[in-house]
Amino acid sequence: MTGVYLKPSRLNILSCAVAGRPGRSAYEAAVEAGYTGTPAEYSAILGSLPETLTRLNVYNGRVDAILEHLDNRVTELELAVAELQRQAGQSRGPGGTA
Repeated sequence: MTGVYLKPSRLNILSCAVAGRPGRSAYEAAVEAGYTGTPAEYSAILGSLPETLTRLNVYNGRVDAILEHLDNRVTELELAVAELQRQAGQSRGPGGTA
């Protein structure tokens, strides 16, 4: 390890990089996990990830908006049902008859 000392605060920054044998590439790991495409196809997939993630986030936002809308509609329907039940209970009068 090498240390770099900066004055006046004597900040010690150590490098922990270790030289060694390179490991397998991401492509090699993907092939080992069952990927059957070429290295060029794999690189293209990796290159398209930012755009794909952006599209997924947009779709996710749309789905969230739809679910929120549906939740609001369900709440409105529950309130309407409760109001109808209240009105039906009032119209029956004492003893449950109309």
